[in-house]
Amino acid sequence: MEFKLAMLRLVAAIAVVAGASAQAGVGEGLNALRKGDYAAAAKELRPAAEQGDAEAQYRIGRMYEFGMGYPTDKAQAIAWLRRAAGQGHAAAQTELGILYVNGDGVPADAAQAVSWFRKGAEQGNAFAQYNLGLLIAKGEGVANDDAQAVAWMRKAADQGLEVAQFKVGVAYDNGQGVAKDPVLAYADFIIAARGGNKDYAAYRDDAAKALTPAQVREGQAIAAAWQPGKPMPTRTVAAAAVARGPDKCSATGSMEGEKFAATHCAVAFYADQRSVAIWFNEDPIAAEDAAQFQLSSYADGAKGGKQRTMATIMFCPGGGGEAAQAGAVKSIDLNTNHAKSAMAGIQWVVESPRDFKVEKMSGEVKPGGSLAGRIVGSRGKTSFTFDFDVALPAKEAAAGMACRK
Repeated sequence: MEFKLAMLRLVAAIAVVAGASAQAGVGEGLNALRKGDYAAAAKELRPAAEQGDAEAQYRIGRMYEFGMGYPTDKAQAIAWLRRAAGQGHAAAQTELGILYVNGDGVPADAAQAVSWFRKGAEQGNAFAQYNLGLLIAKGEGVANDDAQAVAWMRKAADQGLEVAQFKVGVAYDNGQGVAKDPVLAYADFIIAARGGNKDYAAYRDDAAKALTPAQVREGQAIAAAWQPGKPMPTRTVAAAAVARGPDKCSATGSMEGEKFAATHCAVAFYADQRSVAIWFNEDPIAAEDAAQFQLSSYADGAKGGKQRTMATIMFCPGGGGEAAQAGAVKSIDLNTNHAKSAMAGIQWVVESPRDFKVEKMSGEVKPGGSLAGRIVGSRGKTSFTFDFDVALPAKEAAAGMACRK
């Protein structure tokens, strides 16, 4: 989608700036603008503008620009806007940036536009922040830098500018300037669509179709937690995964007297019950097998007719809750298979503390959460030690262990 500049209205932010002007008549002029009485506005604002009041100068410039209270005169408009901008008036700086982008009354000059938008953006003007981000994203008047572009747009989005909120969602949807995160993109689309924009609502609905039910619920929860005045959501499963590094896991012990060791794993997460399944395998796990395990929580004991040495554990790290803790794990569904002995494999439900001890367990049992633990146990001729530090998938499995809350 092609994004246009965010434009300021002629009478925008009157209530905010009225108290900032010390010159007599400015308040009356702004009130007249609000009522649409442009002749009265010109009468009140002009003396203050000529005496150096930046707000009055800005309003006079906009009136010349749009032919309201004065005949349309772009040269006069730009002259008054420059006077206000030179005093650090952020909205005037932003308007000059728009004029330079469009070549409206001045030769089109993207570099000048960037310069004026940056001045307004650094003072916190949301329109300037968005427009600066847009030009940086396009590489117009400045070198392209997607990360910097999104950073400026996020500042505008934090202030409630809907087009910026939407654009940040698009960035997460495409993985442009930020780590790709479809759940966060969906949450941003929800937020942007609150104002009733049909295009943003269409993006919201399309994004939902590509998510699992658990991801939809997560995105809705993220959006519901955001309120105007707060920073936009920044949860990024992909970025978190990069920051934490690759999964680490190992399983060692004896299967009915046959020693085993496995240092490769795949993880499944059943969101409805907050249960987790971990598959430890002696050999590397193919990507398609790992993806299938994430959906089914099931790993086949053979691959291409060849038996695997493997173990799977299915358990409730938080006892059905979100916070993982050692005392919450009461039982484990344990399945093993040994390549050298078909008779060594077992399918048991082992109980704590009779059969195993959870030496440590921590993390958040949620889509994209992390889970770390160490479980040691034995029963008969079978003994096991499971160590893991893994990321939980964002996509939930179709089935899993039921948790007792």
